[in-house]
Amino acid sequence: MVHVRRSIQGRRFGHHHLQPFHWREAGLCLPAMPLLIIAGQALGYPIQAATAAGAAFAVAFGAARELRGRRWAAMLSATVGMALAALLGTLLGQNDAAFIVAAAGSAAACAALALYDEDLWWVALQVVITFFVAGYYHGGVGAAVERTAMVLTGGLVEMASVMVLALLFPRAAAPLFEAGVTPERHRALIVAHTARAALCVVASLVVGRHLRLANGYWAPMTALIVLKPKLRDTRVRGLARLGGTVGGCLLATLFAMAFREQPWALLAGMTLAAGAAFALQKAHYAGLTASITATIVLLTSLGNSSAIGNAEHRIIATLIGGGLALLSALLVPHSMPRRRPRSDRVGG
Repeated sequence: MVHVRRSIQGRRFGHHHLQPFHWREAGLCLPAMPLLIIAGQALGYPIQAATAAGAAFAVAFGAARELRGRRWAAMLSATVGMALAALLGTLLGQNDAAFIVAAAGSAAACAALALYDEDLWWVALQVVITFFVAGYYHGGVGAAVERTAMVLTGGLVEMASVMVLALLFPRAAAPLFEAGVTPERHRALIVAHTARAALCVVASLVVGRHLRLANGYWAPMTALIVLKPKLRDTRVRGLARLGGTVGGCLLATLFAMAFREQPWALLAGMTLAAGAAFALQKAHYAGLTASITATIVLLTSLGNSSAIGNAEHRIIATLIGGGLALLSALLVPHSMPRRRPRSDRVGG
């Protein structure tokens, strides 16, 4: 009886605090990224390959989410939505006013979904983040079509890889515990939360562009991810994201400096960082953030960009976005939606 009681307590502790290192899920999600990088390097398109691998990285976190009971609908929806966001973001990014208005509207819609359905929110978050990134790398029709093609390629390759591996190794796609959000339809909470998300994103975009940050899109992205209806949740998440981003940037930058002339070492480091992100997605938010940041820094390095400058500007942008999210939560705090236990799968 004592053994059983301790076992139950251990499982409860695992669900609500630190959870296991999910190596099976990492193995399910990981292979597509290095394959895309290797193909791009071999064909002489390292920047395009990094873009495709980045899209695969985002889509992979929804590898076992479901929409309306359909097994692969979350990944497919994210892939299609991200491709459309890449097209529109690249084109609208040429006009600051139009892009900021569209960014504010999409951020508000994403925030509203967070209060209704977690899986829909996750898809919307990937779409909005892709829109932010594409707006920074704005261009004409040719640039928009190229970015769209790379995002679509990365998402589809990731989907194909995960589907095949899930058939071969079904245990890797076993459900993971997640506390789901009960739909919250209080009008005051919905209006306040969506308005704060829109204002935070607009302010982050304006400040990031004014400072001419090389990774200015990380400011609105951080604000949207960190902002929660309750002040304490925003503060805890913001501090964890800041610590993880700084740590991941520093480690990945030092690694990139040491092996800048050895792309295969950078590829190995990126693969390890991405694998850690997939495995830690239910265990520790700061560790997850550090792994995600390190993955993106090394992806950028593989795309022939400055790892040092990108890491430095990413930290500044994260400070801006997280600070604005915390400030807005201080001004208009609200309660979190009620939570209920539900089964989830691979996905952060």
